[in-house]
Amino acid sequence: MRRGLLLLSTLLIALAVVPAATANRPFREVNEAQEDVVITDQCAFPVLGHVEGREIITTFTDRAGNPVKQIGVFPGNTLTFTNLDTDASITLVATGSFHVQAQSDGSITVTITGHGPFLSNPITGEPGIWYLSGGQVLATFDAEGNMTSVALRGNLVDICAQLAS
Repeated sequence: MRRGLLLLSTLLIALAVVPAATANRPFREVNEAQEDVVITDQCAFPVLGHVEGREIITTFTDRAGNPVKQIGVFPGNTLTFTNLDTDASITLVATGSFHVQAQSDGSITVTITGHGPFLSNPITGEPGIWYLSGGQVLATFDAEGNMTSVALRGNLVDICAQLAS
C-alpha cells in the first residue's frame, strides 16, 4: 500500500518535467504480494494495513525514456485495516485503479477510480484513513507539484471512525 503511494508520488515528480508524446513500449510491473504496513500518523491509534492481491503498474515513456503516463490496477484486491489497540478490523474491496497523465505544460492529471484508500482526505487534507467507496477522485497538479484542483464523485468513508468503535 505505502509502496504504491511512494511509486505514485515519485511518478508525479518525474512526470512534471516531460512532454506528453510517447514512443516506447510500456513497462509493466506486477507486484504479487504487498507488504503489511503500520500506519501511525492518521488515526488516534496505530492501524495495520494488509493487502491481499496484486498490483499491476504500466508506465509509458517518451522517446528519451522519461515517464509520461502511468496506469495502475489492483484486480481482486482486498484490504484489511486493524486497530492495533483493540484488534477491531474491517476488510474492504480495494479494486480501484489510477491513471496519471503528464500534460504539455508540465502539469499532471491524476484520476483514481473505484474502491481504495487514501492516507488523509484527498479533498480536505484532514488526517485519517479514507476509503473511496465507488466513485472517482480527479486532481490536477502544476509543474511544481502543487495541487491546483480536485474533484470527488462518490463517497469517502472515514475508516478511523469505524475502527474506533
